[in-house]
Amino acid sequence: MFSNLDTSGLVMFCIGLLIRYLIDKRKFRRRNIAGMQVFSSYLNAVVFQLFERIFNLLGLLLIVLGVVTILMRL
Repeated sequence: MFSNLDTSGLVMFCIGLLIRYLIDKRKFRRRNIAGMQVFSSYLNAVVFQLFERIFNLLGLLLIVLGVVTILMRL
């Protein structure tokens, strides 16, 4: 029914979606009533945004690899 390739592709796809969801949820919760992101310090803003970009790219890469892995089976 499902091969290891399908299962690993589905797992990568789901993990990628979860990473991107959690990052966007954190961004949404940091916004104030004017829609601006609020940080406690400049250093926190720089560090958090850097990590968010890195993990967003990682999540996107996992989604793409998951889809490619699933499509390789077809």
